[in-house]
Amino acid sequence: MFSLKSEVAQKVLNYFFLNPHESLYINELSRKLSLDKRNLIKKLRELEKEGLLISQPRGNLKLYSINNRFPLYKEYRNIVLKTLGFEEKLKKILKGIPGIEQAYIYGSYAENKMEAHSDIDLLVIGSHRIVVLQKNISQLQQELDREINVVNMDSKELLKRRKHKDPFILNIFKKKLIELIK
Repeated sequence: MFSLKSEVAQKVLNYFFLNPHESLYINELSRKLSLDKRNLIKKLRELEKEGLLISQPRGNLKLYSINNRFPLYKEYRNIVLKTLGFEEKLKKILKGIPGIEQAYIYGSYAENKMEAHSDIDLLVIGSHRIVVLQKNISQLQQELDREINVVNMDSKELLKRRKHKDPFILNIFKKKLIELIK
């Protein structure tokens, strides 16, 4: 059994759970995740031995990807993304920005319907500085190799749009949401 305490395992699994259709060589993964190649190789072998990752030989190299047929795939995905991965990192970023009152992930990620090139939709409500939010979010986007589409508004605008039954806002709150800050 592998440990989720390992930073290498967390980064690798977080990346592959967010990009389940992606297959990468060790060098690509090392560069994308800023990981030492020797530690990465050791962890990839361990995760492959457990069955959570699979590899395919291409010449004298191996392409690694997530094994979505692994019996506990959904459970590990939920644990990694909610407690160690993307959602937790995003929550930390948002809590560190003054003025944010509420934040929700909506859309395909929240509904577990992400495709290979889906972005992550985020609704942020408050009196925060948008430039500060964008700067902090951009670092996470690079790490995840995913675009995060942010909709910003203050609480007055949200109330007004809900009162006027704005279709965009009604659609967001009608479907599944992941609450990050409330």
